Amino acid sequence: MVTSSSTRRRVLIGVAAAAVGLIAFTGCAAAQPAAETATSSSPVEGGTLIFADIETQSDFQVQKGFNYTQSNVFRNVFDRLTAFDPTSGELVPWIASEFSANGDNTQFTFVIRPDVTFSDGTPLDAEAVKANLDQLGLGKPDAQIVKNRDFVGYVSSEVVGGDTVVVTLDQPNADFLKATAAATSSLVSLSTLALDYAGQADISKVVGSGPFVFESQVPDQELVFTKRDDYAWAPANSTNQGAAYLDEIVFRAIPEVGLRVGAVASGQADVARGIQPTDEAVAASSGVELLVAEAPELTANWLAFRGNAPIVDDQNVRRALQIGFDRDALKATVLSDSYPLSGSVLNRSAPGFVDLSDDIAYDADEAAALLDEAGWVVGSDGIREKDGEKLAISVAASSRSVVIKPAFEFIESEWRKLGVALTNNAGDSTIFATALGEPTYPAVGSRQFYLGGLAPLFSAEGNTNTYFTDPELNELFAADRAATDPAERAEILGDEQRRLVLGTNLLIPLWDEVQVHAVAPGVHLVVDGGTAPVLQESWVSE
Repeated sequence: MVTSSSTRRRVLIGVAAAAVGLIAFTGCAAAQPAAETATSSSPVEGGTLIFADIETQSDFQVQKGFNYTQSNVFRNVFDRLTAFDPTSGELVPWIASEFSANGDNTQFTFVIRPDVTFSDGTPLDAEAVKANLDQLGLGKPDAQIVKNRDFVGYVSSEVVGGDTVVVTLDQPNADFLKATAAATSSLVSLSTLALDYAGQADISKVVGSGPFVFESQVPDQELVFTKRDDYAWAPANSTNQGAAYLDEIVFRAIPEVGLRVGAVASGQADVARGIQPTDEAVAASSGVELLVAEAPELTANWLAFRGNAPIVDDQNVRRALQIGFDRDALKATVLSDSYPLSGSVLNRSAPGFVDLSDDIAYDADEAAALLDEAGWVVGSDGIREKDGEKLAISVAASSRSVVIKPAFEFIESEWRKLGVALTNNAGDSTIFATALGEPTYPAVGSRQFYLGGLAPLFSAEGNTNTYFTDPELNELFAADRAATDPAERAEILGDEQRRLVLGTNLLIPLWDEVQVHAVAPGVHLVVDGGTAPVLQESWVSE
C-alpha cells in the first residue's frame, strides 16, 4: 500500500489511505498513523529502498533546489526550521519548536529545539540557524551563491537567550514563515557554509542533520544514502519521531520514461517517479500500484506569456490563445484521470485556490473574433498575418514533465485551427534554459514551488516567468505581504490569481501539478506536499 503525507487529500489508485490530524500553528501534536500496508500492519525495520528518478543531480547547493530531483534528496538528508502541513495549510514545528511573527510581518522569532546535531556531530543550534539564515537571506556574492528568492526583505538574524533566533526584515513579508518550510531553506552545517559554491553543490561534501547521510555515488547514475541511527527530531506531524525504518536508500536515474514501470515490475526499483499516462494501465496490469501525489506546495502547470515580447504583447492575442483550445479534449487525448485540469495559478489542493475554470473555458468563436479585432487576418496558408508578419510564436518548457511535450503538440494543433503557428520546443532542456533568461522569448511552460508566495514568481524584481511589470499586481503583492488577517490574505490571494489569469491574461492554466509514482507491492511510501518521498517514514515489507 502507498500513503502520502503530501496532502492527505491525495489521490491513490487502488489504495485506501488515512488522514493526518491537524496541528496547531505553533503547537505540537502527534499525527494519526498512516494507513497500513497490504502486507504489514506496522512498520518494518531494515532493508534498502530504490527510488528511480528521472535523473540524478550534480548540484545540491540549497538555494538552487527548485527541481524534483534535488528536493527529493533534500527531504531525506536535510532538515528545515518548519514543515508545511498540507491538511491544514499551516506550518508545524521541526527544528524550530516554536515560531511567531510580530504585528507587521517584519520580525520573526524561532525557538530552536535542543540536542539536534548534524551528521558530523556538530550542533544544529541557534548559532548554526543564524548562519544558515544569513546565507539564505543575503547570499554570498564572492562565492557565487545567490539569495533565496523567497527571503524578500531579509536584513539580519540575531541569537537571543541562547536558543532563540530573531529575524529582521526591512519590509513586511507574511510569506516568510512558510518560506522556511521550503526545500530551498534546508539547513546545513557550519563547515558546509564555509565552502564556496562548488563545495556546497557537491553532495559528498555537504553535511546535513537529516535521517540519512551520504554514502556513495556514481555520477549521473546513482546516489546512495545510509540511515542515521541517532536521528530523533522529525517534524511534528511525522508518524515516525525516531530514526528511519530503512537502512539504506538509493536514488537511481532512469531517464527513459517508458522503462520506469518495467523497472518496478521486474524488481529493479521499488518506486519510480514520472509515469506517463500511457503506462498507467501497464502498471495496473503488472501488479504495480500507482500513487498520484498532489502538490499543494507547487503552482499548477501553466503557459506564461512574456508580456512585452512581440505578438503576445497584445492582450487580445493572449486572451484568444487562452480560450483557443479545448481543455477537455486535452485531458482526454494526452492526460489521464491522474491530472485534474487546472482552474488557476494554484493547484486545487493548495490553500487559497480560486476556481476560474468557467472564465477560461474553450470558445473558438470568441478567440477568432479577438484575433480579428487585433488585426490578424487569415492568410493563404491558413496562418494569420499582420503587416507582413505571421502570427507565429514559440514555447519552451522543461523536459522534467512526462506530459508537457505531447500536451503542447495537442495545443499546437488546436491553435492551428485559429490560424496560429506554434513552434513546440517543450522538452528541450537547452532551449528552455536559454528561454528562461530571454525576456523576448514569447512563452514558457512551467510550474513552480511557491511556499514563499506568488510575489517572488511574478513581481517586477527577479520575475523570469512573465518579465512583465504590472502595477496593479505589484500593489496586490505588497498588500498580501503586509496583511495580518487570514481572511484578508485569502481575499488578496484570490485577487492575485484573477489578475494573473483574467486581468492581464499573462497565464494559461493547464493542469494541476501531480507526480505519478509506480510503487512495488510491499512498499509503504509516504510523500510530502511537494511530492518528495519521506523515506524516514517509509518501509519495505518484502
